[in-house]
Amino acid sequence: MAEKDKKITGESQLDKPQNEYTPKEDEKTMLEFVYKRFDAMKSSKERQDAEVQWRKGIKAWEAYREPKGDDEWQSNHVVPLTSAVIESALAEVIDQSPKPSILPRGSEDAPKATVVQHMFEYAWDVSNSDLELYNTIKDAFIYGTGISQEYYFRDPRLIQMPDGSTKRVYCYDDVYLESIKLEDFYIDENARDFVGPYAARDCVRRFIMDIDDYKNFFQGSTWDHLGNTKYVTPGGDTSYPEWYKPPEGIDKARQVEVLWYWAVKPKDWLVIVANGVVQVMGPKPYNHKELPFARTVDVKRTHKFYGKGESEILESVQNELDTMRRMVIDRNHLDIDKMFFVSSKLNMSDEDTIARPHGTIQVDDVNGAKAVEYGDIPRSVQLSIQNLQDDATIATGINPRAQALPTAGTATEAAILKESTLKRIRLKVKLLEQEFLTRVGRLRLSNMLQYYPQTKIKKIVGESGTSDYQNTNTNQSLFTLPGEKKQSEYVSIPIKGKSLEFDAEGKLIETPSEDLTFLELKPEYYEPSNNQGFDIKFIAGSTLPVSKPLMQSKATEMYDRLIQLASSGVGYDPVKLGDMLLKVNDFNPNDYHLESPQTPGQQAPEQRNEMLIQIANFENRLIMSGKEVPATAYATPMHTQIHVAITGSPEFQKLSKTDPIVKNMISHIVGELAAQESRASGAPMSAGAEMPMGGELLAAPFQQSPRPQGKVSNNTPTKNLGGNPAMMSLMPGKIQGGAQARMAV
Repeated sequence: MAEKDKKITGESQLDKPQNEYTPKEDEKTMLEFVYKRFDAMKSSKERQDAEVQWRKGIKAWEAYREPKGDDEWQSNHVVPLTSAVIESALAEVIDQSPKPSILPRGSEDAPKATVVQHMFEYAWDVSNSDLELYNTIKDAFIYGTGISQEYYFRDPRLIQMPDGSTKRVYCYDDVYLESIKLEDFYIDENARDFVGPYAARDCVRRFIMDIDDYKNFFQGSTWDHLGNTKYVTPGGDTSYPEWYKPPEGIDKARQVEVLWYWAVKPKDWLVIVANGVVQVMGPKPYNHKELPFARTVDVKRTHKFYGKGESEILESVQNELDTMRRMVIDRNHLDIDKMFFVSSKLNMSDEDTIARPHGTIQVDDVNGAKAVEYGDIPRSVQLSIQNLQDDATIATGINPRAQALPTAGTATEAAILKESTLKRIRLKVKLLEQEFLTRVGRLRLSNMLQYYPQTKIKKIVGESGTSDYQNTNTNQSLFTLPGEKKQSEYVSIPIKGKSLEFDAEGKLIETPSEDLTFLELKPEYYEPSNNQGFDIKFIAGSTLPVSKPLMQSKATEMYDRLIQLASSGVGYDPVKLGDMLLKVNDFNPNDYHLESPQTPGQQAPEQRNEMLIQIANFENRLIMSGKEVPATAYATPMHTQIHVAITGSPEFQKLSKTDPIVKNMISHIVGELAAQESRASGAPMSAGAEMPMGGELLAAPFQQSPRPQGKVSNNTPTKNLGGNPAMMSLMPGKIQGGAQARMAV
């Protein structure tokens, strides 16, 4: 057979001695097929072109500088432009922490979807998938493409017991998302995606393992059902196509090349080959029967599998900018350590006349030696450098320096301005959700539904333990092994903020809880009915997090709209709305709760008045700090009286009549008074009506607080305000730290 044919079929691997390993006919056929497919994937033109760009991309992100010799003086400075752009984009994307929502496909599975949502969040935290997501997105920005594998991972390890025996334990045993090095992953040469008419038929993941690690993972496990592990010896192709020179200390004589071949067409296959030995040959172990991989790209190349990264976009700009900056630095070196004009009569070689610090230039009309003087760098050079930096911003839509600088205006205006400049980032996030995270979510959900119902075995110690178990667990299986007894148990997941229970009819009961609760994942709690499964959805559009000031503004607007319904007893809890408003403003809601809270919506009148007084004091602090607070819907006269009282405090009296705080306070008071008069007259304001402004009150002197008129004073008895110590402790004068505010009653 020709050498070329041997390379394609993988016979060169088969010809190597493998401890007398003689493959069976079907194993030999599969070996030839796997190595042939591996060679086709590795040799495809699209991958060859991509590998060239990968090496350039990582060097640009690393800001790699070629080493200089001791006698080399020219600058090798690298402008970290590519690094800055990638890190700035990565910081904006990763802050979002996108998570999928689990939706039922039938109404009967709605309670189970809630449990599955908690299962997914638990698995995401246990597997530290946020870190792997970060690695995958970073690969996409640097190389253009990021690949991850979603699978069930058991990490075995042998530990030494005190009695000298050896025990096999698992450091990790759960679903896992792993970011894969691009050089280790080979895709179908005709594939454009993992889904669709041009979906990948097969792929290969390559491992280079130490022989001891290889045997620890495979030998004696479910991956050794052919019994061929004992035939595997170190050797084979264990090289990496790195752009740098690998360390010399790596002991390649102990390494093994392991290929995991996954296929969906023309047949469902998982074949594991280690240095020409078939380790596993059979169907894929996962119920979803998909390739267990997901892809994300930075800039999508339509009709191609590999994308374009920020490094490739900036390649030309980065090279020109490095050249310009190096020339400027070299010129500065020559200006500091000058060259000299010397007489041509001196005996000088050509090497002596090369431009360098403290070098020489031969001329005819010089007596002795004179230093070469340089003028300032032309303005055009600075403009060229600036134009190159502008080109980078135009190409990527990201200005890393501008994103780190403060912006004029209020914090809310700065947040809105920043969000408006992130259109390019929003597109990347949307592509990440639709193409990568949705596929990862579906693969993980399928793996959880497949593996979580499998019980774990718990050893029962002693006869008393066996007796207790038999008395309390009569409906579960008891596994009797020589010398010990064990019981099966399901995985339990922690749930924060609530407790989940199922009643006898299978209805899910959610109970708020401040303590951490646990739910045992029995299959009937989450397995879908009639094998319908669940849907995985992401929130439509961009969900980049907003700034703290903008979030506070959004929460205040939402509170103003929903408190009207909550006060009328329609659908919402006013206490929970108040807690939300306090939390977003960095206050502890427990500090403002009543001593003996009643059932939501059933507070006694006195307790409701105290709650409104607390809200009024909180609004006073917001207004006095300069925030604009609209009139509170359905505020009682007692609530409004707290606002009236603050106008008589020394802090308020110091303000001018045109101060925005004064305008906001008067507008707030007048709006509440108008609403109270409207309710008292039986003519409620329409939904679209605006609150009247307090322009008339602005002209009044502030020697005495404005007095509410009519029914307001009649409905606010003085003795009720002054006779309740708990209420008096909440008055503005106390909170502001000054003298007690005068009450106008």
